Amino acid sequence: MTANPKNPFIISHRIKRPYFCDREVEQQRLTTAIVNGRNVVLISPRRMGKTSLAYVSLYDEEKIREEYTLCFFDILQTNTLGEFTYLFGKSVFDSLLSTGESLVKGFLAALKSLRGSFGFDPVSGAPSFDIQLGDIRHPEYTLEEIFGYIEECRKPMIIVIDEFQQITKYPEKNAEAVLRSQIQRLSNATFLFAGSERSILQEMFLSSKRPFYGSCEIMNLGPIPEEVYTDFVRKMFSERGRSIEPEGVSWAFQLFDGNTYCMQRAMNGAFASINTGEMCDKYMVSNAVREMIESSEVLYREILSNISTKQKNLLYAIAKDRVVPNPTSGDFIRRHALVSASSVQSALQKLIKGGYITNGENGFSVGDPLLRVFINGIYGISELPSLSELPSL
Repeated sequence: MTANPKNPFIISHRIKRPYFCDREVEQQRLTTAIVNGRNVVLISPRRMGKTSLAYVSLYDEEKIREEYTLCFFDILQTNTLGEFTYLFGKSVFDSLLSTGESLVKGFLAALKSLRGSFGFDPVSGAPSFDIQLGDIRHPEYTLEEIFGYIEECRKPMIIVIDEFQQITKYPEKNAEAVLRSQIQRLSNATFLFAGSERSILQEMFLSSKRPFYGSCEIMNLGPIPEEVYTDFVRKMFSERGRSIEPEGVSWAFQLFDGNTYCMQRAMNGAFASINTGEMCDKYMVSNAVREMIESSEVLYREILSNISTKQKNLLYAIAKDRVVPNPTSGDFIRRHALVSASSVQSALQKLIKGGYITNGENGFSVGDPLLRVFINGIYGISELPSLSELPSL
C-alpha cells in the first residue's frame, strides 16, 4: 500500500494559508479595517471558519506581525467578569513573551491589584503568570490596569476576542458597560469581536440602548460558495496524486449546508480512504460521513439524554424541517404535535442557550449539521445513501 501524503484537510489545529479555502474578499476587508483602526464584529454560526479567518488574516501576515502585538483569546468557557479578566491578562502576558522579558516585567508591574501574586520560573528566573482565578478580587480594577498598560505600549495591539456574546451571560449586569468604557479610551489597540449567536451580537452592537452601539464595523460570514469549495477540494486531491468526483463534494456540501468544519471532516475522511492514483466517489464520501456519525454517536446520545422531553421534541422537529422561520407558528406546532407556543418558546430559549439551536438569517436550525443528520437517522429519515445504493466492492 502506498504511504499517504499529508492530509490537507486540517481539523485538529490551526489552518495555515496553504490549506485555507478562499475567503479572499473577507480577508482583505478584515485586515483593511483592523490596520486602519476600525474595530470589527465578525458573526457566523459555529464552525463556519471565523477563527481560522482571523488567524490567516492577521497571524499569517508578516507585516502585521511586525507592526502589531497580537492577542487572541476565546471566552466561551468563561462565566464571570473575573474569569474574563483572568483570561485577558493571561493572553496579554503570553503575547508579550516573544517580545522580550522587559515588556513582560513591565506588564506585571502595571497590575498593582495583583502584586505579590506572581511567581518566577525556577530555572530561568523569568516572571510567570501563575496567579489563581481567586486572586482577582476586583475585576474592574484589574481590567483598568491591563488596558492602561496596553495604552502605554510602544507597539499597538490587535486583540481578538472569540465568542464575545458570552459577556451578556455574566452575572455582572454591567460587564458590557465596563468593557466599553475601557475600550473607548484606548488609542493603541484595535479589536476583533467574533461570535456565533447572531441575535445577541446584533442586539449588542445595533441597539442604541446598549454600550457597544455603533462602535464597530459588522461582518457576517456565511458558507463558502459551493463551486469555490469544490474547486479547492479537487485541487487538494490533485496536488497529492488523487482525485474526487465533484458530485461527492456537492453531496456533502448540501448535506451540511456548507458548514466548513463538517466539510473539512468529511473531506479528511474521504482523502484518507484512498491511495495515490485512486478516485474518491460519492459513496466513499458518504462512508466518511457514516464514520463521522459513528465516532460522535456516544456524545450525541449523551446530549439527547440530558435535555428535557419538550426540548428534545422541538429539537427533533427542527432537525426534520432543517430550517424553521417561526417555531411558534400554529402550522409548525400542529405538524410536529408540539404542546403549545409558550412551551415551544421556553424550550427554544434553552436549546439556543445550550448551543443546540442557532438562529440564522433564514430561521432556526440545529447548530451542528452532523447532529441533525444523526437525529433524523434515529427517526428513519436518512439523509445518507442507503446501504443498498452502495456499489459492491
